[in-house]
Amino acid sequence: MSAAARRRVSTRRGCAGFSLIEVIVFIVVTAIVVVGLVTGMSAALRTAPQPREMHQGLQLAQGRMELIRAQRYVLGFAGFTAATFDPCAPPGGAQEACLAPTNYTVAAPCFYTGAATCAFGAANTCKGGDVNYKCVRVRVTGPDGAVVAELDDMVANY
Repeated sequence: MSAAARRRVSTRRGCAGFSLIEVIVFIVVTAIVVVGLVTGMSAALRTAPQPREMHQGLQLAQGRMELIRAQRYVLGFAGFTAATFDPCAPPGGAQEACLAPTNYTVAAPCFYTGAATCAFGAANTCKGGDVNYKCVRVRVTGPDGAVVAELDDMVANY
């Protein structure tokens, strides 16, 4: 064999592709990663609230928050206190706008100023403790008792 032919043969051997073992290892590693991702995604989907429940809860929370904002408008900033902020609280809470569908619960909204704590939450700070602001939180729980919506609002003394 001539020298040029030997160079061509040795060059072809150096450009060989992947071996069968390398391809099998790649397929196995890829399969393990995909199985891990699918398992994680399915666990997250099982524990997430249903979109319909979330939508219903958000509508209930927004409706209650609108009633509270209207109460602030009627009472003014000075009259908008922890005792008067929620028009759905007893004794006036029997109005139809305050009722929630069965299986849903609108938790008694939380009113706080400065640094305070909601009945259903950790410590909160309303605008760094500025007395010209008052904060309200509304929480809605769904049929299984899980929180499906939570809204916060801040009203100002203007």
